[in-house]
Amino acid sequence: MNRFYVPFHAGLKNLWIDSSESHHITHVKRLKIGDNIIVFNGTGDEFEAEIVEIKDNRVNVEINQQKTISKENTAGIDIAFAIPKGKRSHLLIQKCTELGVHKLIPINYARSVVKLKDDCTVKIEKWQKIAIEASKQCGRNTITEIGEVVDFDSILNALEGYDLPLFACNQSDSNNLKNTLQEHPKPNSIISFIGPEGGFTSNEIEMAKKVGCKFISLGSRILRVETAAIAVSAILSYHYSA
Repeated sequence: MNRFYVPFHAGLKNLWIDSSESHHITHVKRLKIGDNIIVFNGTGDEFEAEIVEIKDNRVNVEINQQKTISKENTAGIDIAFAIPKGKRSHLLIQKCTELGVHKLIPINYARSVVKLKDDCTVKIEKWQKIAIEASKQCGRNTITEIGEVVDFDSILNALEGYDLPLFACNQSDSNNLKNTLQEHPKPNSIISFIGPEGGFTSNEIEMAKKVGCKFISLGSRILRVETAAIAVSAILSYHYSA
């Protein structure tokens, strides 16, 4: 059944859908009055609904049944990633959303090729739309959150909220990721740092060590930012799947 994202509070029996979703319903999917759809509000619930009216580019639906269906990982996974060039960031966001990542945090590292400034609201909104579309496609009832861009040293000050901070880096003392995960069977929250293609600086490595990050290796090959982010997300999602 066709799925659409509509941010609304549970408990409503009747709902007007406007903006891009109504266009998708009427012009892309060409649905009509009497057709059934699924709407989800991004908080874990989905609702079976029937189209009862189409008027002025808006669609009115009657909510018939509410279901709480969780397709989330047992651990909340955040990815703090260096911003890749061009539309490669779109692939990163799409696939990490499909893999159940809780939050994606764009980071300005010292060697980042792309550095975002504070006035990057339009780009963040674009990324959030990509996450919404990916959630619609893959059947998740929650939306991966796109965080505000931050500097590396700033996010290190907030690591107390994570049970398992991972640092993907090919250091000589980096541990095998499989071994690290076996040592932490039930974390509630994980953050994994994915650096730029030029690598982390020695200062960033020392800073990460001081705050207790677990250094992990993703193998002997040098991965692009989006490849590394997707690989870590896939491994963590598989290991901590419900």
